[in-house]
Amino acid sequence: MADLKRWSRGEITRMRLEIDRLFDELCLDFDLPAMVCRMTGDIELWEEDDALVCRMELGAIDPDDVTVMATGRLLAITAEVSEVEGSRRRSRAFRREIRLPCAIRADEVEVAFADSVLLVRLPRCTRQHIVRIIKK
Repeated sequence: MADLKRWSRGEITRMRLEIDRLFDELCLDFDLPAMVCRMTGDIELWEEDDALVCRMELGAIDPDDVTVMATGRLLAITAEVSEVEGSRRRSRAFRREIRLPCAIRADEVEVAFADSVLLVRLPRCTRQHIVRIIKK
């Protein structure tokens, strides 16, 4: 057991990117669409005052190719990228969904994109008080 080594986050990320690249190459060999997961980072979610904030690195993805949907307690981020390389057209897509810890006001969601980073601000619904009714 003394020979076990704890991997750093960087080593794990590097390995994941290499595996994604290998699968993308395999997909291209069989003319299958490659996944864009290797171009996207992890989703971070935190609370700020009266809102939830979501941050996701999008890498080389054009903001016009990204769709953000928020309803009730669900946030979905999707993107579809098409590229033409010679006579071959290559399409890649991804979808990430997050189950939110509380209900949000979907009509007040704010989305910003800067420096390849997507920021989504999701205002929380006001807390609902539960009233317990006791029958006599």
